[in-house]
Amino acid sequence: MALILITHNMGVVSDTTERVAVMYAGQIMEQRPTQSLFTSPQHPYTAALLAARPEASDGGRLATIPGVVPGVYDRPRGCLFNPRCVYATPLTDKVRPDLRPWMDGLIRCHYPLGDPTRHERIAADGGAADGAPILKRETVS
Repeated sequence: MALILITHNMGVVSDTTERVAVMYAGQIMEQRPTQSLFTSPQHPYTAALLAARPEASDGGRLATIPGVVPGVYDRPRGCLFNPRCVYATPLTDKVRPDLRPWMDGLIRCHYPLGDPTRHERIAADGGAADGAPILKRETVS
């Protein structure tokens, strides 16, 4: 038997699923077995989502992802996550990545987080490969 569960509650996802597909602006960005996705996210958006969970907070501060999700009619040319991604480069601004096999699943990213050559490729493509944090933190009242 199969069940498709659509939720933003990552606790429910971790407790009830075997495989998970993380979507952003209507596209699958990462699809992997739940356990490996939670322990080692490969897409910057997946990592940002997991960092924004209340249980990942540092005592009252919840992580946020700066910017907004693109609408149907205002999509960027390249990667849909490009305007919000700290690893954005001129390549990600122009070329939308394909969904391709990666590790134990699929990914739609030019620079997966587990790629050992990622920082060199980001720098070669004109980006800042300094490992800046993906998220900013804001106080939640």
